[in-house]
Amino acid sequence: MTDAGNDPYDLDAGSREHYEDPALYDFEYRRRRADVNHYRRLARELPGVAGGPILELGCGTGRLLAPLARDGHRVVGLDLSPAMLRRAQARVARLGSTARRRAVLVCADMRSFAFTRRFPLVVCAFNAFQHLYSRTDVSACLAGVKEHLEIGGRFALDIMNPDLRWLVRDPTKRWARTRFRHPVTGVRYEYTTNQTYDPVTQIAHMRIYYDPVDEPPETRRIRVVRLAHRQFFPAEISARIERAEDSRFPLR
Repeated sequence: MTDAGNDPYDLDAGSREHYEDPALYDFEYRRRRADVNHYRRLARELPGVAGGPILELGCGTGRLLAPLARDGHRVVGLDLSPAMLRRAQARVARLGSTARRRAVLVCADMRSFAFTRRFPLVVCAFNAFQHLYSRTDVSACLAGVKEHLEIGGRFALDIMNPDLRWLVRDPTKRWARTRFRHPVTGVRYEYTTNQTYDPVTQIAHMRIYYDPVDEPPETRRIRVVRLAHRQFFPAEISARIERAEDSRFPLR
C-alpha cells in the first residue's frame, strides 16, 4: 500500500510533513556541515555580531542554533514546527550550562513575528526561505527582518540555485535510491524521491518515498512525505531583497 496523502500539491503538507520526524530529519542531514560552518564563521567575523544576539528564522532541530550558542553567541531560534522545536530543546539541553542560557526557542511563523529588540544578525539557513511560496509571503518575511535588524545589521540566508535539469525530470520515475535503518525504530527502509515542478508558481512539489523493505509485499505500506520548495532564480531573489532595502535597515 502507498500512503501518498490526498493532494500532492498541498502546500501546508509540503511545508510540514518533512519535519514531523525530527530524529529522521537529523539522521538524513547528519553529514551536512558546510552551511553550519559558514554561519558560525560569519557570526565570528562580522563586526558588531560577537556575542549576539542572533535571530535564526526556521531554526528546526537546532543544528545551527546549538553550535552558535556553544561559540558564545546569544541566539533566538524561531520555528513553526513544535516537533522540530522539541528536538532543538533536547539538543540545547545537552549543551553546557552557560551555553544553554544563551539559547531561546520560540514557536512562531517567519512571516509574522515580533520581538522587543533588534539583532545585529538575522539568518535563515538551509533553504528555509524556500517555504515562502508567494510574493506576499516573501514580502512579509523581509518586512519582519527589516523591522528587527539593528542599524548596520545583516541578513544572511541560503537557498538552492534552481537546476532546470533536476526540476524537469520525469515525475513518474524515482531517483536517489538508497537504503538505511531508521535511527530510532531500526526499521529498514528504501528511500526514493521524485517531484513535479510548476513553472507558473515556481514551486517544486517533491515526494519522498519510504518503503519498509523487510515487510511482506501484501502488507507493506510505503510512506510518502511531501516537501514543497519555492524556486528563486538569482536575479529574482536579488531584486526582492533590493526592493526591501532602505538606507536605514540594509538587507545583505
